[in-house]
Amino acid sequence: MSSIGNIIIEAKKIINVEEFNKYVNSREYEMKITDVAKSYKITKDLYENLCEEVRIAYKENKELSFTIFFILFTMCRRQSYGDYLTMAMLAEDNFDEYELMKHIKLMAVLAAASKSSVIYKAIKESSAFVSLKNDNCDYTNHVGALNVYTALICKYFEYHLNERKEPENIELLKKAERCIKKVIRIEMQEKGSPEAVYEKFYLNYGRILILLEQYNKGEEEITKAINLLSESTDRDAKVNEYNQYLLKASITHAYDLNEEKVKDLDQLKVSNYKSIALMTTLLGFLLGTINIFTTITDPFTLAMLMLGYAGLLLVLLGLVLCGFTLTLHERKKTLLLYDVALLIAGIIVFAVALCIIINKGMI
Repeated sequence: MSSIGNIIIEAKKIINVEEFNKYVNSREYEMKITDVAKSYKITKDLYENLCEEVRIAYKENKELSFTIFFILFTMCRRQSYGDYLTMAMLAEDNFDEYELMKHIKLMAVLAAASKSSVIYKAIKESSAFVSLKNDNCDYTNHVGALNVYTALICKYFEYHLNERKEPENIELLKKAERCIKKVIRIEMQEKGSPEAVYEKFYLNYGRILILLEQYNKGEEEITKAINLLSESTDRDAKVNEYNQYLLKASITHAYDLNEEKVKDLDQLKVSNYKSIALMTTLLGFLLGTINIFTTITDPFTLAMLMLGYAGLLLVLLGLVLCGFTLTLHERKKTLLLYDVALLIAGIIVFAVALCIIINKGMI
């Protein structure tokens, strides 16, 4: 029998269950799809024939149509054949009654998307998906969905390291950490030992830890993943791939160390500028005071003018210090408050002196 005939038979066996709408959301369904998909090599003829079978079955048996589509998608994704990202996007509307379609789209984005905006949008959309739980599905404990969600977050932030420390994104990374820890825990319970856990789960756990600046533990998890790789024809390729993540870990660590150094230098630089600004302002005040003393003879007028002049200098000093504080790589709210307080004090002092001078008729 031809490959297409065998695949159709396998698909019919998979959907031969009592509650398909519930079964379709199970990890078992996904694993059976994967077992079928990895048994065949995709070709142009097989691809076109399966697409036709999806269309034919769609009108008469949507469950079969969806299952054939999922097998086809999995074959294309695993063998990097064709534009399976577009395939998933187009199928989303046709099979929108199946929550699993969101998981399929997520896998497609993870494997094929290169635009940061597409990846980040998928992360935000899937955050609710991995919290979905109802009578027909429980994606809060779906190992495949939780792992793909974690891997997608890793993929985005490994290329956008500067965005990791934003409060919203820190929460996103911590959520991914909780997800992948749950995945490992479920696998350990089902398979009986840590060594039986799929090694890629440890890999993604390590990647998340590194993004959360837990470098040593993260590298340990990635090394564990490498050690758990089974002997196969593609083992060397996987070892090289996983070692690339260890290299990324070193780069991320170096990036964070450099960022800390930049912050320290910024702080030192601004502190020096503030000292210079303070000395310059005091020098200006002394020079201005000398000029006032040489031109004004009335003591009260002299005092009020000096008070007004001091207020102006406080305003100037406050503006200068505020400006330098705002140039800090990491702005300190406390410093900025002190600088603004100095500015306000200067305005008040100047206003008081000016009011007194005007009321006394000195000008």
